[in-house]
Parts: sequence; structure tokens; C-alpha cells
Amino acid sequence: HCLDLLRLEHPIVPVIREHRTLSKLLNCTLGSICSLAKLSVRTQKYTIHGHWLQTSTATGRLSMEEPNLQCVEHMIEVKMHENGETDGDIGANHYKVNARDFFVPTEENWVLLTADYSQIELRLMAHFSKDTSLIELLSNPHGDAFTLIASRWTGKPENEVKTQEREHTKRLVYGILYGMGANSLSEQMNCSADEAKAKIRSFKSSFPGVASWLHEAVAFCHERGYVQTLKGRKRFLSKIKIGNHKEKAKAQRQAVNSICQGSAADIIKIAMINIYSVIAGDGKHSSAHALATKYSMLKGHCRILLQVHDELVLEVDPSILREAGMLLKMCMENAASLLVPLQVKLKVGRTWGSLEAFNIDE
Repeated sequence: HCLDLLRLEHPIVPVIREHRTLSKLLNCTLGSICSLAKLSVRTQKYTIHGHWLQTSTATGRLSMEEPNLQCVEHMIEVKMHENGETDGDIGANHYKVNARDFFVPTEENWVLLTADYSQIELRLMAHFSKDTSLIELLSNPHGDAFTLIASRWTGKPENEVKTQEREHTKRLVYGILYGMGANSLSEQMNCSADEAKAKIRSFKSSFPGVASWLHEAVAFCHERGYVQTLKGRKRFLSKIKIGNHKEKAKAQRQAVNSICQGSAADIIKIAMINIYSVIAGDGKHSSAHALATKYSMLKGHCRILLQVHDELVLEVDPSILREAGMLLKMCMENAASLLVPLQVKLKVGRTWGSLEAFNIDE
């Protein structure tokens, strides 16, 4: 973040950033793949089995180590000059490196199927705050959520909202959700602290339910010493009462963020359990048994491989790709009943780095 602020101050800054990016890619991602991958006798492919940690995060999210596949980078692009030049694109060779291209299904000719929750923490904020305007916007199955919010906030018609206004709205929403102050938000939005304060006030006045909930969440935590997720997980934040000014401010930010992020963790865990009970065919409840019967063709032809925060990665036999997509979408979108619908986006590809949008209705 500091380097971002200094990127125009000296030509060495982008070089340092590029070096750090490549160093992380080499030493962390590719290094972990090479050192921890093991050759499978059955498939003659190198496989990786990370260690999942159930209780290592305060919010309840799953984490991973040895290696941490939740942090594998997306595609990065680097410039290399043959003649030692450092400025500009003239004479530079551009290279793209996508570490995710090295990840393929364990079975021959299978594909990777992923599903990612769309704006789940924003939808949880709408659910908890019960803000009628935000609920109305997020209940619209058409249109982009942040464009709709920007339209309501600025008073402009949806088709007149500019890309920059949408991006500023997105940063503002998540800044408020994560308890970001005016100074930090001003850096994110390239404006003054006073302008950031005005934007925060304006947004809260447009969505008064959100403003009330933010206050109530902090007050609840201050009174009881903890916050609670959608499914009852508690996070204790004692510093909100007994800490110094800086510690109290941090605890207030954590109070709001933990409710939404922790609830998102609850939801995706429920979805994982429901999906596994169907594809493994061991549904103990009548509803799970009925689904297992309906999707019996998936048993042995579909596996959960990875959870990356709000995203699930499965490997699937292409012959049952549509059925797997239907089950994945249904289980994730029905994992919890909220005041706004949960939405997921499906993608499919031969490698983790070559995923493309997948529409099960086509």
C-alpha cells in the first residue's frame, strides 16, 4: 500500500513492486508446488494435499497451510528489457505468468468447476441492517449491484453511472463494512479526507438502515463483549471495553466486519456439508437423501477440491457437468435464508487459470 502511494515519486518504486511480486510467486507459490507436490502412482500426476485449519481464524473462516492454496496468485504480467532499459514499453518484452494454469484435475479429461458467491458480505450487511433500499436493490436479479447502489446514492439513472463512480461506490461500501476511516478511504478514492467524510455521511443518509445497524452492532459488542454471526458463532472482543483509544477503535471495526465475514464463513461451510452429503451419497436427513437419489450420477464423478474464502472448486467428469453445476448452485444459494437472495457465479475450465463463465441453462 505504501509503495502504491509512492509509485509516481521515483522510477525505482515500480521495480521494487515487480520484484516483490515475482519473488512471492517464485518462493511462495511455485516453490510450494515444487517442494510439496507428490507423484501419484495411480495417475502419474503430481498432487498436493494442503492442511486445513478449522480454528485458526478469529472470524471462523477456513485457512490452509503447507501449502496455502488460498493465496495462489491470478495472472501477473511483467516487462523485461533486453538492453537494460528501465523506462517505458519501448523495446520491452511482455510476459504473462499464471500460476493457476499449473493446477489441473486429478483425473484424466476431467474439468474444474467453480462457484463464487457474488457480494456475499454486502448481502449480509443488507440482511442484518434490514435497510429497505439496500434490500430492494440487491433483490433485483438484473443489473450490477454496485451500479444500482451508485444510482440510488448519486440520484443518477442507472445508465448514466460511470465506471469510476461504480468503482468509488464499491470502495466506499466495503470501506464502511470494514470500518475504514475517512483518511484511509481518501487514499483509496484519491480524494481529500474531508471529501471522504462527506461521501460517508452522504452514503449513510441514503441508506439509513445501514447506519443504524453499524451503531447497534458496536453497541451490542460494547455491552456484551462479543459479536455473533448468522449461525451463532461468537467472537469476543474485550478490547472494545478495556483497551486504549487505538485498541477500542480497532475492536469497533472488527465487531462489524466479524459479523459479516463470520456469517459468510458459516454459509459456505453449510454449503460444503450439503454438497458433500449428496456427492458422497451419505445423506442422513430425508431432504439430503432425496437429493442424493436425484443426483446419484455424481457419486464417484465429482469431488470438492478447494475452498477459497467465498469460492468452491470442484473437479468433475464432463459427462455430468450440468448436473454438478445445478447441485453446486442450488446448495450454495440455499445454504441460508436471508432477506436478499444469495447469488453465485459458475465457471469451468481445464485448468484453474483458464476458467470461463458457465451457464447451466444453455
